[in-house]
Amino acid sequence: GGYGWVCTACVSCVNGHTWGLNSSYGVFLAYYLAHDTFPGGTHLQYAFVGSLSLAGALGISPLATIGVREIGTKATMFIGCVFEAASLIAASFATEMWHLFLSQGVLFGIGMGLMFVPSVSVVPQWFTTRRSLANGISACGSGLGGLIYSFAAGALIQQHGLAWAFRVLGIIAFVANTICIILIKDRNKAIGTTHLAFDTTLFKRPEYLLVLAYGWFSILGYVVLIFSLANYANEI
Repeated sequence: GGYGWVCTACVSCVNGHTWGLNSSYGVFLAYYLAHDTFPGGTHLQYAFVGSLSLAGALGISPLATIGVREIGTKATMFIGCVFEAASLIAASFATEMWHLFLSQGVLFGIGMGLMFVPSVSVVPQWFTTRRSLANGISACGSGLGGLIYSFAAGALIQQHGLAWAFRVLGIIAFVANTICIILIKDRNKAIGTTHLAFDTTLFKRPEYLLVLAYGWFSILGYVVLIFSLANYANEI
């Protein structure tokens, strides 16, 4: 463990300020639908905003892997940190649906992916024992972050309006993620880690395809629930 526990705490915090922050989209979605924030916007279009953020986060994985190999973990994560904060600030000025697609959707997803993908491999590099515990601690940050950010987003929107809610959340996420990025240290050189954008040989293994199917269906269920619950609660 050693310094690995610091890295564990930092990765947990990053998960809170990426996946957790993304989970708060359900609060924004409920507000959009209740107030017709973007005139003419349909339920499907609003759904696409959240979907684009998740698709961007996972779709950017090959590029994030290449970034870690070429410029390092910290640099790749900091680029993502800037993108994520910029996406929220840009969303605060959105007046049309396509503005929201690009800001809270695509740009946020790219930023989240550039932070999440490099960080996910850091914790296991530090542990030979208690690895499962460390991974669990790092992963639980997303749930805790989702809880905090959902409450914070709702309170900020109610008290200061949608635009300032975006700006405040963007600033908080930028500061917290920057601190974590400074403290995180990988051990890629020490253990000789290789970073391949694609490994096509894995697709020949049935067990890998089963894991992919599991991930696809679990994320589908997660997204439907986490994004729809806030609006459903308002309606009842």
